[in-house]
Amino acid sequence: MTQNCYQPAGRLVPIFSAHEGLSAASVTYELSKSAAARGETVLLLDVIDGALMREAGIVVGKTLGDVLYRQADIKDAKYISHNEHFTAACAGDATLDALLGSLAALSLRYDWVFVAAESGCSPAHVNLASAADTSLLSFSSENDRFMRAYWMLDAIRARAPKFDPIMLTEGQETEAFEAFELFKGTVHEFLGAPPALGGILEASTDAKALAPMLLETLREETRTRKQFAS
Repeated sequence: MTQNCYQPAGRLVPIFSAHEGLSAASVTYELSKSAAARGETVLLLDVIDGALMREAGIVVGKTLGDVLYRQADIKDAKYISHNEHFTAACAGDATLDALLGSLAALSLRYDWVFVAAESGCSPAHVNLASAADTSLLSFSSENDRFMRAYWMLDAIRARAPKFDPIMLTEGQETEAFEAFELFKGTVHEFLGAPPALGGILEASTDAKALAPMLLETLREETRTRKQFAS
């Protein structure tokens, strides 16, 4: 008798923010719900001080920090959302750098592992971007915030030349398009091929409507990269 063994797709997808004040929690949560609704297995990781868990309505007891530093059982740090059918975990006091070793192994057990990363660009962000199957990078259309995204892209590509995130711009639609065009032009002039625009969020609540299309964009991106790698 042949046993039907399910093989997870194992996609590791960080959600990066070029600066503070963006909608990483909403985007990650809605992507997770959208994937789970399709019957896929999903793990979301909160490395943004519990904001993602609050967005999902999950009350946190044990965290991954408790697992790493205080011998807690990993089962106690995983929370299953029975309504949306995904699994979630919160970093707590564990840094992104400390979690990197576990992320690759975790990604093999699920179809999607979405990591809501803290804003900014540290060596841990660079290493996570290098290990990811694809990623999202968001920035605001306010003032010259697009340059934060440019600097982050520059810093990561210096170590991971193939880093090519899907971009999200937040702000009023016309201003967001203009900001992306400025970002795109700057990248083209100094770094080469610019990343593609995945969508615009005028408010964090727009993440729900955007998530299904964005999920398929990420799916196609990971498929293309794996085909190219093989």
